[in-house]
Amino acid sequence: MKASELGERKLIELLTRGLYTNKRVLAGAGEDDAALISFGGKELVAKSDVMFSSTHFPKGMKPEQIGRKVAVANISDLAAMGASPLATLFSFGIPPQFDVNKLRGIMRGINQVCMEYNAPLVGGDTKKAKELSICGIALGEIGRGEAIRRCNARAGDVVAVTGEIGNAALGLMILLKGMKSGRYPKLVNAFLNPSARVKEGRAIAKCRVGATGMDITDGLLFSAGEIARMSGVCLSLDSGRIPLSKEARKFAKEHNVKENYLLNNGEDYELIVSIRRESFEKVKSRVEDAGGALFEIGKALRGRGVLLDGKKIDAVGWDSLKSSLA
Repeated sequence: MKASELGERKLIELLTRGLYTNKRVLAGAGEDDAALISFGGKELVAKSDVMFSSTHFPKGMKPEQIGRKVAVANISDLAAMGASPLATLFSFGIPPQFDVNKLRGIMRGINQVCMEYNAPLVGGDTKKAKELSICGIALGEIGRGEAIRRCNARAGDVVAVTGEIGNAALGLMILLKGMKSGRYPKLVNAFLNPSARVKEGRAIAKCRVGATGMDITDGLLFSAGEIARMSGVCLSLDSGRIPLSKEARKFAKEHNVKENYLLNNGEDYELIVSIRRESFEKVKSRVEDAGGALFEIGKALRGRGVLLDGKKIDAVGWDSLKSSLA
């Protein structure tokens, strides 16, 4: 069987099955947005993400935007766990003829993100490669018992997101199809200049209410499905409450893009969370105090899977082994 036939999620399950672990590992490979390791009086959060020019960087992206995308992707998984970033490492696979000035631009983009989130780049590696490849590692810390996990959702929880869904997916569509971006700068900017929801994640984690969460880089419906699967519940979402921007609605109407496209494609770097009903207003207030927002979009029920407007849906999302930038 080929890897593309198995798909990324099932491949991860296969590769991580039976791995060695010990009592210090609180969340290991494949269990959450990032690894969670007991470390002194706190918990260490560690994440790695790799990207390739052929599958992650559409034509027209500036070097600084490439660097930003890679760095934010790694930091975002720390945010999803509620961690404070500590440091990053980046390793590069570089074609011998690759323009050094472009590499410097990529590093500027990475460094800008590191400054924004107080996570200095402290190391990495460089090797020869057939295409530009960048692998990041992000390290963070969190207090004991604060981590936002994928497996904590319970029936009765409020399901919420931290911001608008679908802008980045449409921005990517505009770039791939070579469409004029001037009419929809918000959509294109959402893809080219993403931000990680660190302050929102920290505000939720510090409430210590056993929240569940995940970032939405692979699509809202997929992320909802992962939380439902890991928590053993059903997430029921109301499409009328999912925040979509005016620009996204207008573009989708003009170009006959179905709403499911916005919900099934990723790159948003927002968080989806599940919070006990009695704690939701408190958590929402703390997130707003931190400068963020929480939008209620549904609830957790007894059962399995994901419901959208009461109908069972197949939460597929982005799969790097089955999808491409073509």
